[in-house]
Formats: sequence, structure tokens, C-alpha cells
Amino acid sequence: MIRAGALRRMRGMALRINRARAAALLVLAGASLGGAGCGGSEGGGSAGDGGRTASAKQTVQIASYKYLPETVEVQAGGSITWKNEDDALHSAQTDDGGMGAFDTKDLDLGDSKRLTFEEPGTYSYYCIYHRFMEGTVEVVPSDR
Repeated sequence: MIRAGALRRMRGMALRINRARAAALLVLAGASLGGAGCGGSEGGGSAGDGGRTASAKQTVQIASYKYLPETVEVQAGGSITWKNEDDALHSAQTDDGGMGAFDTKDLDLGDSKRLTFEEPGTYSYYCIYHRFMEGTVEVVPSDR
């Protein structure tokens, strides 16, 4: 007999596998279109900046145990919102005490947290629950 807790875990694993398959199909579909319609986020982007555009507001999605995008660029004084679209509990935090240190605290499925960044610089962050999940925030001067 399967216990209720084991059944919930198995359902969660099946959901994650199906989401991973759906994400892979989307990537393949985008590749087969040759990037048609790609132009980056609001405000565009250029080949020189890898398609990233610094703006006052950015969003990082957490899905399939990844931060999307892994590197996000925001203007000083701007904000970034992390939104958890994954079944698992996640966070986004830097190591304590460093310049620009931040912590979203726990983000469950559907939760989001917006943080404002004042100091230009590059800040690496990770998920405290899944240490392999890493991302980077690049804060650029607002006059750039």
C-alpha cells in the first residue's frame, strides 16, 4: 500500500518531469523558428550586451530548478522581482555581509518578492535549498 505522503511526492515528481519536457519542447520550437520574433525585453537590446537591457524593473522566473534569466541587468535604483513557478520551495540570496547583500526569504509556488538595488555592481546569488541554482544581478548606473 502506498502512503499518502509518498503518493504526493510521486505526483510532484511527475509534475516536474512534465514541466521539464514542456520547457524542452519550447526550446526546440524556438530553435526551429530560428529565433523569429526575438528582440529581447522591453527597450530591445543589442548584440554587444547579449540581448540584455538594463531597465528600472526586471523579473526573474524560478522554474525547473533554474533562475530565468540566469543573469539579469537592472539600473541603479531599479527593482527585480523573483517569482517562483516551481513546485519546490526556493530562495534567492547572496552571502551575508557583502556589499549589495540580499535575501528574498522563502518563496513557495506562486510567491514573489521584489527587491530594489541602489549600488552599481555585480552580485552572485543562489538558492539556499538547491545550492546548484545560481544567478547574477548586474546593477548598472542609471545614466547608462
